[in-house]
Amino acid sequence: MTASDRTLTTSLPLRRGSEGFNTSQDYLVKGLIPAGALCSIYGPGGSFKSFLAVSLACHIASGTSWGGRRVNQGAVLFIAGEGGTGVSRRIRAWELSVNDEMALDNLFRVDCPFFPAAPGSIEQVILAAKDIQNMTGMPVRLIILDTLARCFGNSDENTARDMGAFIQGCDAIRYHTRAAMMIVHHSGKDQERGARGSSAFQAALDAEFNVRREGRRNAITLSCTKMKDAEMPEVTAYDLEEVVIYTDSDGEPVTSLVLNDEPRQPDDDLLSSGIPPGVPHITRNHTALWRCINQRISQNKPCTRALLRDDLRAKGINVEKKFSRWLEKLMREQLIVLDGEQIRLLDTGK
Repeated sequence: MTASDRTLTTSLPLRRGSEGFNTSQDYLVKGLIPAGALCSIYGPGGSFKSFLAVSLACHIASGTSWGGRRVNQGAVLFIAGEGGTGVSRRIRAWELSVNDEMALDNLFRVDCPFFPAAPGSIEQVILAAKDIQNMTGMPVRLIILDTLARCFGNSDENTARDMGAFIQGCDAIRYHTRAAMMIVHHSGKDQERGARGSSAFQAALDAEFNVRREGRRNAITLSCTKMKDAEMPEVTAYDLEEVVIYTDSDGEPVTSLVLNDEPRQPDDDLLSSGIPPGVPHITRNHTALWRCINQRISQNKPCTRALLRDDLRAKGINVEKKFSRWLEKLMREQLIVLDGEQIRLLDTGK
């Protein structure tokens, strides 16, 4: 600290220029979930989003890698706002199939909703995190709310004011526990417009993931729709496998599903190959854009930058940072031509 620094009168934590640029970001799941972050998994009903949340919770509690990504182990608090036995059975299925049948003693559940907008609820979660650390010797690194709707009380998801109070409560919990929070949320009536409710929610997130069921199979496609301070992970797919967890009093098997965290390429036709062979350095996002262009032109629909951005967003692809680069790549490879606002295929003249 220089002499001039010692004369500062502000209490604000001033830092010079790029100081701190090389500070590594801590993580829960490397490249996927930052430590201490506010995250969301959203999707329509029946999209297996809660199974994904359980899988992440179990891997973080056990310290085992998820999808080939390193995990920072810690205790987990899973708030199952919808109650019932569903979450407990999903955890047991994971223990049986992945954890050599051993129970996860540092994964805790609350089988009822709590309300982040209520100061009393905030205090109870903070106390629960302290109790868990005292019992396990591990800090709580992840708190999951499943779902936002069940933990929103009588407030209105669509108003920025009510959503702001919910976010403020989550921030208070994260501040006092140092844990990341993951909110399981629903898509809106129009699934292509993203998560339900006020846009203030998405704006406050550090990371957001869209989950869609892959066809009629027990499988999901996972797309990152926001990653605030890191590279966007690619769209990937995961299969779910049925596991018998016990036999009931009638001698019939009771089953649940477990997400296999080994990633694979989605079967979604939009992400399949469609670019002519020989074009180098093509990513899934280039392919997705190419297929959107072809689909619009083949159906004699307008094909503009704005419309293509909307098409890609509808597929859960983030277009905020690199859309122009993907478009320029297709232009450099002489696959498309930009004619004012309109985009056409070069080889067909359409």
